[in-house]
Amino acid sequence: MATFILKFRWVIISVSILLGAGFGLLIPSAETDPEIRNYIPRSMPSRVSTDSIEQQFGVQDMIVALFTDSSVINGPDLRQIKEVDRAFNRLEGLGTVNSIITARDIRGEGGMMIVDPLVGTIPETASEIAELKENILSNQFARDIVISSDFTTAAITGTVNPGVPESVTLGRIDSIITSSGRETETLTGGLPYIRRYILKDVNRDAVVLVPLALVIMLALLKMTLGDWRSVLMPFSVVVLSTALSMGLIPLFGWKISIISLLVPIIMISVANNYGIYLVSRYKELTAPGTARSKSEILHGIIGSLNMPILFSGLTTVAGILGLLSHSIIPARQLGVLSAIGVSAALAMSLLFIPAMISFIKPTRKTGTGHKDPGAFLLRITGGISGIVIKWPGRVLSGSVVLTLIISMGIFLLKTETNQENYFPHKHPVRKASEIINSKFGGSQTISIMIRGEIKDPGVMSAIDDLTLQLKTADGVGNVFSISEVVREMSKALYEPGEQGYDMIPGSGEAIAQMFELYNMSGDPDDFKQLMNFENTAAHILVRLSKPENEVISALSKDIERITADFPAEVTVGGYAIIMADFAKKIIQGQLTSLLFALLTVFILLSIIFRSVRGGLTGSIPLAASILIQFGVMGFAGIAIDAATALLSSIMIGVGVDFTIQFMWRYNGELRQGFSHREAILTTYATTGRSIIINALSVMAGFSATFFSGFLSIRFFGYMVLLSIGSCLLFAIIFIPAFLLKFKPAFIEADLSRKINKLKTNEKDVIPVSVGSDPHCSHGSTTA
Repeated sequence: MATFILKFRWVIISVSILLGAGFGLLIPSAETDPEIRNYIPRSMPSRVSTDSIEQQFGVQDMIVALFTDSSVINGPDLRQIKEVDRAFNRLEGLGTVNSIITARDIRGEGGMMIVDPLVGTIPETASEIAELKENILSNQFARDIVISSDFTTAAITGTVNPGVPESVTLGRIDSIITSSGRETETLTGGLPYIRRYILKDVNRDAVVLVPLALVIMLALLKMTLGDWRSVLMPFSVVVLSTALSMGLIPLFGWKISIISLLVPIIMISVANNYGIYLVSRYKELTAPGTARSKSEILHGIIGSLNMPILFSGLTTVAGILGLLSHSIIPARQLGVLSAIGVSAALAMSLLFIPAMISFIKPTRKTGTGHKDPGAFLLRITGGISGIVIKWPGRVLSGSVVLTLIISMGIFLLKTETNQENYFPHKHPVRKASEIINSKFGGSQTISIMIRGEIKDPGVMSAIDDLTLQLKTADGVGNVFSISEVVREMSKALYEPGEQGYDMIPGSGEAIAQMFELYNMSGDPDDFKQLMNFENTAAHILVRLSKPENEVISALSKDIERITADFPAEVTVGGYAIIMADFAKKIIQGQLTSLLFALLTVFILLSIIFRSVRGGLTGSIPLAASILIQFGVMGFAGIAIDAATALLSSIMIGVGVDFTIQFMWRYNGELRQGFSHREAILTTYATTGRSIIINALSVMAGFSATFFSGFLSIRFFGYMVLLSIGSCLLFAIIFIPAFLLKFKPAFIEADLSRKINKLKTNEKDVIPVSVGSDPHCSHGSTTA
């Protein structure tokens, strides 16, 4: 391999740079997709049902404009709302628009049904304002739907017309509200605005987080590796492999999502792992007092590190590929992009970095004043090794007990898919969502479509019964159905206490007559969202004041139970149902990807160490870190969502590297004839230090996510630090203690035939003291 690299070093360097630059030029052409429903397969039942309902009644994603004042029932505020309402109705991008201006007042006069606007004229006097307030409170189609009961907030809602680009519609809405005056404080919310902010914040994160992660990584490498030459070799692999993986997004025809935004962060954090080991080994082989040729240096690096780095890379890729079993589309895309990127980083590390090293003139320094920038790490590893060697049993038992205690938090875990919670509490769209949920029944909906003869009294009564039961369900803000309209019309035709008042008529003819009477003074389009013109389909719209997954799942079961014997065909869908199914898919994806990654890594570890027990031993840090990760998430109230569901596969892929490197070096030291204690000390002083640098670089790269605009991405960053940190601690504390305490057979088996050599050479062995350069005493030590 060394000969090959020396012969083709210019080709290797040129191809690596061209690949990175070529794919990097494709990145600006990538588009962003903020629509969460595109994250799930089109074949998922809830999405099929929702598409069917929307074909009949249109898209139910609502845009909500909020107008807040001490009291919005006054002349200036109502005129502003009226002006905005008229402008909204003229927008092609909006379907049905509802507000206090469009709300209807249904009443009876002389045995006739009269339908008038709730606000005929803008009230000016105190008595007119008082009368309007009384009418609002008695109107179930206005109270807490278009105006809050405390009269402090009014809402204009509009459904999205997919025929007009959503960004165009939102831009026009903003212009309308801005030009309408400043009589009230205004906020805008609803799913379209959530999608807009996701789009904006994803782009903002891409511009801010990626450069920030690069700067953090560069600074950490400089602090730990010292000279810029040692820093730029692994850092160049980071830049090239990150550009390659991101350039694949437009090449594959994919779009950037909240999840795929993590690709460059993963690459920046992981891609330098292998380069760190190579550069550290290079520094060992060129330490003061040594004199080696380029060929000797390359052979020394490649001969000792190629296999452990290759195995580490393969296990990292295997862990990340666990995401391919995920049902969430961007998660699978993340797995593909990260696996290709890490594979490229592995290849560049094994070829590109040695090719660059071959151009460096070997040092001839012999002094002892060489300052090691990572010397403080030697003091840390020295302290840890002292504890592990002295009390391996206590270290093991303490680690097990602590892990079991923390893992109890798993029982408190919950799943979250509510997009509103992606944003901090002070974010404008989060503030708007809180007002919508608390005062207007919520902006996220469940849609129930009934197919049959809707004006049949049996069907209408069943719709009414379902409506009444849903209204009392936990987490339901408002329920809209055609049966409520029929009941309201009956109030206009009958007196209180009279037979038929606030009831569903007993015949289809009576129901049809009610609608005919309504149409005489009202508009038939008033009900187009609740019933089609052919009277063959009805729509029950449920708005959720608490759009949590537990509430949605319970409500879905209630609907299924109530409609078990329904006299018509029932289809249940809506954005909230899609999100509930999304939550289930996240859990399923978490489990399948976790099991796939663990099994694959276990098989690879068993192959690497030629032992099933070796595979089990190497998997211990991963299993413990998974328990710690989920336990802390449960205790801290951090939910499993679209971002945090990816943690396990990423952590398995990255964290296993530490264990492989430590066990490989330890085994190599034993093979050289060192005692167990000496092998542990040497491994701590050499590879142990590189492992810590490696882990710190991964954590440093992911720390950039702390500055994300999304809470879920921030939580993802926090959990990565915890997961990688626990993998590191188990690799450099638990595993050494385990090796010393139990002396596993898969490590010891290869040593039996060398026992005579050990006895013969024992007098020549020079123990390595922690804090010194072990390679001054045995420069041929393998890594």
